[in-house]
Amino acid sequence: MIKLRQLNFYKISLYILGFMIFWEWLRPLEIVTDTANAIYFVLFAFVCFLFYFIGLPFWLSVLLRLVFLFYILHILFFEGSFLDLKWLYYFYSDFLLNFDALLALRWFELSNLFRTFLFLILLWVMAYLFQYWLFQVKKIFAFYVVTIIFLAILDTFTRYDADSAIVRTMAIGLFMLGLLQMSRLKEREAVNVRAYWLLIFSAMVAIAVGIGLHAPKAEPQWPDPVPFIKSAAKEAVLGNSVRKIGYGIDDSRLGGTLVMDRTTVFTAQVNEEHYWRVESKDFYTGKGWEVSENIPPTFINKDDIYLGILENVDKEKNLTANVLFENAGFHPHIVYPVDPVSIKTAPYIELAIDRMTGKFFAAENGAVVQLGSYKVIYDLPRFSIEALKLANSGDHPYIKKLYTQLPPLLPDRVKELAANITKDKATRYEKVKAVENYFAQNGFIYETRNIAIPSEDEDYVDQFLFETKKGYCDNFSSAMIVLLRSIDIPSRWVKGYTQGDLVKTLDNGKKLYKVTNANAHSWVEVYFPGIGWVPFEPTKGFRNPVTFTESTIPQMPQAGQNEELLNNQNDGKEKKENEQTKDIYQMNSGILKNFKQLMKNLGILIGLAILLVVLAFKGRKKWYPYWYKISTRLNKNTVSPNHMFERLFLLLESKGLKVERGETLREFASRVDAYFGTSEMRQITDVYEKYLYAGSIRKIEDWEKVRKLLENLTKKILS
Repeated sequence: MIKLRQLNFYKISLYILGFMIFWEWLRPLEIVTDTANAIYFVLFAFVCFLFYFIGLPFWLSVLLRLVFLFYILHILFFEGSFLDLKWLYYFYSDFLLNFDALLALRWFELSNLFRTFLFLILLWVMAYLFQYWLFQVKKIFAFYVVTIIFLAILDTFTRYDADSAIVRTMAIGLFMLGLLQMSRLKEREAVNVRAYWLLIFSAMVAIAVGIGLHAPKAEPQWPDPVPFIKSAAKEAVLGNSVRKIGYGIDDSRLGGTLVMDRTTVFTAQVNEEHYWRVESKDFYTGKGWEVSENIPPTFINKDDIYLGILENVDKEKNLTANVLFENAGFHPHIVYPVDPVSIKTAPYIELAIDRMTGKFFAAENGAVVQLGSYKVIYDLPRFSIEALKLANSGDHPYIKKLYTQLPPLLPDRVKELAANITKDKATRYEKVKAVENYFAQNGFIYETRNIAIPSEDEDYVDQFLFETKKGYCDNFSSAMIVLLRSIDIPSRWVKGYTQGDLVKTLDNGKKLYKVTNANAHSWVEVYFPGIGWVPFEPTKGFRNPVTFTESTIPQMPQAGQNEELLNNQNDGKEKKENEQTKDIYQMNSGILKNFKQLMKNLGILIGLAILLVVLAFKGRKKWYPYWYKISTRLNKNTVSPNHMFERLFLLLESKGLKVERGETLREFASRVDAYFGTSEMRQITDVYEKYLYAGSIRKIEDWEKVRKLLENLTKKILS
């Protein structure tokens, strides 16, 4: 009789081959993208296919997939135990910020954590669609052709070598098409497909692939269009990339032509001119800048801001700047002077910060928004040159490790140049100034047009220093940082805006500046122990607005006391940072409360869902006949007769009526009709026997008749 979930050669083979062809889409990930740990995505796809093969109940299958999905996210982005659910709070905070960016189509602001989450969901959906096409529709040709085209494009235009992949896909696809055709013949025509047929078919596929690989091939009959396409693509995208100047978030590939854009971004009323900071980045890839650690933004007290950028520095305190944004572009951001104390906004606006980059986020009801106007209260630092000359050692180990990072393939001549520039300099400050001044004295040109983009085997800074010697702020600032890191001086890349253009001096003595997209800029911050991050300006034609004085700060160390005092200052800094972190956690209590409420609501929803499932199960006798009738009519072109008969036998078995050993179908039908007092089962059995022995229901009238009989009998079974 019919067996539930019967494992057979066809099903096993199709699932294995289906997963293998699905795998071909995941193999190029680590080569053509910056995706790492692609093995986890392969494992997730495998688990999805495995659950579909096993045929787990829907609710259990969804639950297990979600657990495995979050386990993968925990492995990739979090530390500690998976069972320690605190990490879910950070995921929740990250999800809220990124979901808002997703709805606003700000794709480049999505974090790696959120991108990975979306990609795993996409794999889940694709795995479902693939198995649906494979086992329900039994049509895979379109997906097969698209896979071949996908691999061919990657092989032509990327570094991925798809020669073997195309051969594998061709062989797998041909075999799958053959299996599906045999399955259709077996179902429609009752053809008994024997094992040796599959062996013959496998041999035919192997011979076809072998001939295709080893047979002589004619030379191309038309000129190859690929070199032209590659050349055009390189000219348009890489070799001569054209983009408008302005604030953006993707700095992973620098270079190309910048077109001036005088669109006003914001205006500001300030006491003194200064650069406007937005964020910093620490990881140099050889092609551009990225952030090495994804830390979820934390909410802070906007009336008491401490960034920890500077300490032991003389400051002009409590200056104010009124900022009015006109056009922030596609990426909401907040600009601020180097040392903000507070940011005054509307009461309902919350302020969060990414501690890794120093980037602020404004949030309204949990969603990231662009501030239209706000007031910044800040301190303006004045750096003592003598104090900077004394700050030569005592770097915090974390800062030393993070901000002296360089790509392993950085050419040695860059390091040799850095050593040569600073060989006669004794202090860190003198070395930094020597590198900063190097560009003004050695023929470098500031230019925004036709700026080279390094190829795959070239380094962005090396190309600028030794080959082109022309570029804009990104070239100069990146080159200075790489040179400083080559001699173990911690430094980082900062982006934001210059002071802008002076419009007028106001009656209250403040100056009104207009800042446009053309004022977007990048510069350098260098770390000095006991002082903090000091801005420097290497770009030719630009002036550093920061004030440097010759006076010595009181209580700064003498030469013999330098090491001990710097260590004490670092200890004090760590203590202050710990206190700040404690305050941040306290200020986040409201968010944590919301998270707990969300989890409570989620628990209530899950409970209601379980209750609905139980009620639906208990009342199935009332709704199931209608669902059966509707689903049968909606899927009449895809649901096979065999499937409908199987469902009937399962329903009868649930009623305690099943075919006994030695009992014929007609005898079983008579027993069923006697039980229900009807003759429908005998009529259905007549059609079923025709289907079994003829392999199909040849008359449309018979099929429509049996469909109605099945509906009527189902109602009686469940009544």
